[in-house]
This record gives sequence, structure tokens and C-alpha cells, in this order.
Amino acid sequence: MTPRFAAAAIVGVLVGTLFTSTQAQAASLEPDYVRTSYDGTIYEVTDDDVVPLSFEKWSELGFPTFTAAPTVFQKVLTFPTVTATTEFARAEATISDAITWQEYQAAGFPAVGTLAWGPSISVYKWGTSQQLFAQDDAGDIIALTFSQWSGAGFPAFAAREGRGFVRLSWDTTGGIAYLCDTSTGHGGRLTYEQWTRLGSPTPYTVTRTANDTVWRIFGGVQLSYVGAMNLVYDPNAGLEPGFSNRAIAFDEWRAMGSPAPENQIPAASSDLRCQPGASTPWE
Repeated sequence: MTPRFAAAAIVGVLVGTLFTSTQAQAASLEPDYVRTSYDGTIYEVTDDDVVPLSFEKWSELGFPTFTAAPTVFQKVLTFPTVTATTEFARAEATISDAITWQEYQAAGFPAVGTLAWGPSISVYKWGTSQQLFAQDDAGDIIALTFSQWSGAGFPAFAAREGRGFVRLSWDTTGGIAYLCDTSTGHGGRLTYEQWTRLGSPTPYTVTRTANDTVWRIFGGVQLSYVGAMNLVYDPNAGLEPGFSNRAIAFDEWRAMGSPAPENQIPAASSDLRCQPGASTPWE
């Protein structure tokens, strides 16, 4: 009889093992539920997929318990965009979202790491400076330091030759103009907001720009300066006048190099707006 009891015991062990294995397999087929802190989305995670749930779907499932999704928050250099990256290890999937300030606040103001570089960033320089700029896919622009550029592995840059930013050495108003064509002097004066959106580029200091002129108003003694610096830069204002002048003092005229005044405005100076189709400083 002993062998029979032994056999029965072995069968019992085998049945128990099979039952436990089946339970484990069933458990592994059950989905996990995780929630991203910044936007409150609940995801159903399986071995094969990650599915965001609507409130209605979560309700239909009986409001299953969820855990916090493992999310890291990062930004590239000094760009303002913060990206939340969530890894779903079970499904071998990753989701990245650029988040708003409200979403960052909802996440509890988590620490934000800084990356040396990121995808979809373009680098360029202007024809008026050796300064490098980087632009991300959100359209934000920053000036790159040498250490930032080298830390990113010296990414290639495009040269935007024939255009850039200038200031007049004798102009005490401190204006900065964008010249869409430095060879013809076409362009216009930037607002402070425009200049900062462009990454606050350092202007090239000059005494004059191409096709500017000093005009002796109606043959009198008063001198007036005509140039792109007098025009408001607005790439969308096709109906704005292309001519503007301002009175200059004798010392300003001398600082310009004492150019011979014109009694009539030359044709080349009469419309110094950027012409239709000219590249804006954002492209």
C-alpha cells in the first residue's frame, strides 16, 4: 500500500503545482493601471499595449486601482519647454509630452533635469555676427554659448548670410534693426519683444546702412536721416509706408562721417521695407 500512497502524494503535488502555475499565468494576463500625475490620464497596460482610458471606460471596468506612472521631467538647455517622459516597462513603451505650467503644477512641481541636446533643434548664425542660436520645434530661440555648443557635440549650423541685426553707433535711442538684405539696407527697427523672442541677438555696430541717406529737408538747414532704422519692422504690414525720417543733430551727422546731404531723396532710399517674399528673422 505504501507505493500507492506515495503515488497519490506525487499526483497531489503535481496538481498543486499546476494550479499555482495557472494562477500565476492568469495573474500575468491581468492588466496594470497607472496614472500620469501631470494630466491625470489613467492607462491600461498589458504586455502588448498601453491604452489611455476615458472616465467612462474606467467606470465600466469598475474603477480599478491605479499606481503612479514612473515619469521624469526634463528640458533641453535653457529652452522653456518641459517634457514629461513616462516609461511603461511591461509594454516596452514610452510616452513623451510637452507640458504646460498648469500640468507642471498639477504634478507637484517635480525636479526638472537638463539635457545637453534634443531632437528637432536647428542651429544657425547670422551674417552680422559669429553668435550661434538654437531653435526648437516649439519655435523658441536661445543664444548658444560655446560650452553649450561643445557639450552638444558641435552640431552643424546654417549660415544666414546677407541678413542680420545692426545698431547705429551715433543713435542714442538704442534701436536695433533687422536687415533682411544687408546689401540693400532693407529692413526695419525691432521692438524689444521681437528682439527677445529672437534670442536677444547682439547687433553689429555700424555708422550707416546701405542706401540710407541724409536729407536736407526742402533745401533748408535742418538735416534728416532716412534709413531702415526709422521703419517699424512688421513682416505682415504690406501697406505701411516705406519711408520715414527723423531729424538729426550736427554731432550725430558728424558721427556718421559727415555724408553730403541730399536735397531730394534718392529712389533707392524711398522704400526700404523688406520686400514681399523676403525671409523673416524667424526663418
